[in-house]
Amino acid sequence: MTSTVTARSLAVEAQAIREESARWLRAADTRDADAVAMFYAEDGAFLVPNVPLARGRDAVRAVWAQLLAAPNLELAWTPGSVDVAQNADVAYEIGSYRLAMDGQGGRIEDDGKYVAVWKRGERGWQVAADIFNSSRPPA
Repeated sequence: MTSTVTARSLAVEAQAIREESARWLRAADTRDADAVAMFYAEDGAFLVPNVPLARGRDAVRAVWAQLLAAPNLELAWTPGSVDVAQNADVAYEIGSYRLAMDGQGGRIEDDGKYVAVWKRGERGWQVAADIFNSSRPPA
């Protein structure tokens, strides 16, 4: 990017991140943990509730593989806002998600919110950090 970043160019970058987020969700729909992990930066982090921090693409891939293997998994997320830093090298996405799967005690359903921090990486925009948490009261 040039040193002069316009509001229009920031809006273009925000739209690019929205499109990348949609591709990321489509990769998750295929249940391909390798494809999902490629959306993360090499040193990216995935912060899943009740699971140790996954840092680095291999660790992220392993956590996603477990999640994607859940029986009758339904997963969707929707970006609410995408804010791009003035120098257009970092951005954050805030949105909502819905997650459902079959568990040992029956169907598990959850909905909540997430934050994904994006940075420019070797392939353009990549996820530097991804965290989500439930909006439901504790069980």
